[in-house]
Amino acid sequence: MTQQQSTSVLIIGILTLLSLIPWTIALRRAHVFGDWDLTSTLVLLIGVLANLPSTAYVIVSGRKERLDPLGDTVIGFPSWVNRIDFVTNSLMLAACVLFLVGRLLVARARVNTAPLIATVIVLTLIASDGLHGQPLWTPREFTLLAALLAAAVARPGRSALLGGAAVAMVYTVLGGIESFAEQATVVRPCRADDPCSVLNILYAGVFTNENTFSLLVVVCIPFVWLGLRGKVRVLLACYLAFVALASGSYLAGATAILSVALLALLRPTLPDRSARTPVAGVSPGRGLLAGAALAAATFLGFAVPIRHARFGDLGLRAAIWDQAKDEWTRSPLLGYGGKAWSAKYQGGDIPAATSPSLHNQWIDVLYAGGIIGLLLFAALLAYLLFRGGTRGFPAASCVLLPVVLASVLERPWSFGISNSLTFALVAATVLPAATRGRVGATGHQHPSKPRMMSDV
Repeated sequence: MTQQQSTSVLIIGILTLLSLIPWTIALRRAHVFGDWDLTSTLVLLIGVLANLPSTAYVIVSGRKERLDPLGDTVIGFPSWVNRIDFVTNSLMLAACVLFLVGRLLVARARVNTAPLIATVIVLTLIASDGLHGQPLWTPREFTLLAALLAAAVARPGRSALLGGAAVAMVYTVLGGIESFAEQATVVRPCRADDPCSVLNILYAGVFTNENTFSLLVVVCIPFVWLGLRGKVRVLLACYLAFVALASGSYLAGATAILSVALLALLRPTLPDRSARTPVAGVSPGRGLLAGAALAAATFLGFAVPIRHARFGDLGLRAAIWDQAKDEWTRSPLLGYGGKAWSAKYQGGDIPAATSPSLHNQWIDVLYAGGIIGLLLFAALLAYLLFRGGTRGFPAASCVLLPVVLASVLERPWSFGISNSLTFALVAATVLPAATRGRVGATGHQHPSKPRMMSDV
């Protein structure tokens, strides 16, 4: 590591430790307002437990590559990491089931529709797996289904987003601490095909690679802005954007900048349960801006894999997109299932780097779930965007923008297995929805003015 790289890592570490001040202020304020509840805890547990095995491996073993007798890189983790993964996955499954049962039997919770749509997508992929000879059930599929069913009875609104923000805090702070303990652990070497960031490093924190880490960071930017209170949320959102830039991922850096810009322009807010008045209306200009940003990002998500030659040299991504498109035409309605693409690596049909996903959300869903899966995914996005009405449109747009932007070259939301970003899917599906009427000071509803379910 050069002196300049060491200085960059030290700067990140110092800024991360300084971020504990606004984090503490924000979380203390959340406690005072009663924002933290079991839904927040569930989202935090899902985010921490899902990422714990890989981060434990990075902290304990560093970034040493494991080689087989032929000198090839070994994909996967040692057995002790797999044992941790089994334990954490079991704990996550148990937590989701207990939450589901408790909310249904004790709290008599209302059922949220969006997580049920996501559940149908997962079941569609499982059915397609069965039709194409793949195993029907795996432990991480059970966990994903349990997480979505738990989200179906979670409290919509600020608490889930607050839990997502806490996940970002945990892993950025761990990366900052590791920056002081062992600098070589938090960075990866730069290569000609993988250039460094503006800080001359590829900062991965305590994650196995910078792309996984930066995706987690960028999807949490709107969670921080919307889930926390006060001006510190703006400071923390900008801090997360800086971390995304430091990761070296151009996609994450651009997504982070655009997400913060949209948040600053729209200034979305969530209603307070104690508020006497509803959230202020949305001007047509702000609504058009949000809609245009999402439409442009969605267009790119479709256009890039279909006409990738017009967007420059995209390397392996272009090759696997062409392969997936060619195979999809032989099973267009239901696709091949959630496990089909990753199974190709075992057969030697695709490189290890491309085995987790097709690196584009749209084509990934299309390949796994066919036209049915893609229509269900589009329905999920549309429902999340419009269910809050005009007053909820800015907040929903800001939550979805980093997901849709990252979908151009990555797969943020997995519907095949639970993974590092399942917590973000859970938090996004419990955005507040608009209802008719507002509870006034007397406790009576006024049907002429809308309110939000999170006020209940």
